[in-house]
Amino acid sequence: MKLVLIVPPSPWLISDREIPFYGVLYISAYLKKHSDCEVVICDLTSLAIENWYIPVGDIYGITGVSPHFTYIRDIAQKLKNREPEKPVICGGVHATTSYDSILSRTVVDACIIGEGERTTLKIVNGFDWKSIPGIVTREFNNGYPEIIRNISEIEKPDRKAIDFYSYMDSTLFNYLSINVKREASIITGRGCPNNCTFCCSKKMHKGAPRLESVESVVDEFLYLRDEFGVEMVNVLDDTFTFNKKRTYEVCNLLIKKKVGVQWFCLVRADESDYDMYKIMKEAGCLSVAPGFETGSNKVLRLMNKRANVEQFRACVKTAYKAGLKINGQLIVGFPGEEEEDVELTAEFIRNNPEVDTFGLHMFQPFPGCDVWINPEKYGTSIDKETDFSDYHAVGNHTGAYSKDPLLDSRFRYLKDIIGGKSRELRRKLMGKQEQ
Repeated sequence: MKLVLIVPPSPWLISDREIPFYGVLYISAYLKKHSDCEVVICDLTSLAIENWYIPVGDIYGITGVSPHFTYIRDIAQKLKNREPEKPVICGGVHATTSYDSILSRTVVDACIIGEGERTTLKIVNGFDWKSIPGIVTREFNNGYPEIIRNISEIEKPDRKAIDFYSYMDSTLFNYLSINVKREASIITGRGCPNNCTFCCSKKMHKGAPRLESVESVVDEFLYLRDEFGVEMVNVLDDTFTFNKKRTYEVCNLLIKKKVGVQWFCLVRADESDYDMYKIMKEAGCLSVAPGFETGSNKVLRLMNKRANVEQFRACVKTAYKAGLKINGQLIVGFPGEEEEDVELTAEFIRNNPEVDTFGLHMFQPFPGCDVWINPEKYGTSIDKETDFSDYHAVGNHTGAYSKDPLLDSRFRYLKDIIGGKSRELRRKLMGKQEQ
């Protein structure tokens, strides 16, 4: 049995060779450990369609998020034209949150919903699809698979199945430090304890968040350092610090083992803790990214952030005092946002000079989030027949930031307020300095 796992390109990003698609890397490692299946990852990132080469396999799997929909459709059609009898399966976030659109509008044979390791293992081992949790076809829906409770037992992602070195050039966080030449990323937990109305994490990871053991996290830091020469690690968890006890333990072990790698993580802006930030700094943390989202308490309530702007200001002061850089995250265009709310966000940017950089994102109602499921609750409507080709929250914008002229103007206004603290601008300046 040969399984070919296909990663589509993401041309809307500044670079799609920054963070690999870890879902397929985890599946590759899991199958290689627990089956005799030959697994090949076909990485099409950064490639124009005329340069696509997809090796022949017995089963094909395509991954992707919602903006990949047209690529998923076209890759599946290409495979079916070539080998119509072979199954094509789609997994990942979009397959989980919008399997109906894939099955009704593409030639994909089935979708895998939720975590894919155990479902894929049963597929390659020849189980009847009707008996496998996690599979949805046009004929049946077997529901979610049981979540993997102890994720420390899952094999580390199969980074050597791709050209991992091409993902390590210092481009993603070179606005933080021009001295870093090799970056990489890790995932230390699955799921999120929060339930923000713009996010679909709950759809992907059913149940409570699950965290890797402290030893497993530090071992992966050491592996990236010793095997690949990584100098900075991006911790991709939705909220790395929500379990403070574990955060302290990870930091203490990083210090004890003298790992010496810088790192960066997402944090809750309303759960700042000076002592925790200090030990994070001592353990190599260079920067934290709080999800401020907006300067309007009204919009924060609509987002179900369970936080307020006063707590955000306290977070900035605490992180700054602890010596951490701050990369604030903001969203424009959430339903119900008005001109006065945009101005409150502009004031927040002006009133927090300690923030080093801001990432500005255009709101998109991704499938699976509450706004997508219940648009009427937010006074909006959604075209659910979209092909998601304009669902670009951040990255390369070749024209308007939004097809709505009002939202486009609001985005540009806040981008001007951010000015030299824009991540994209900082990256360009850093690149020129290195040259």
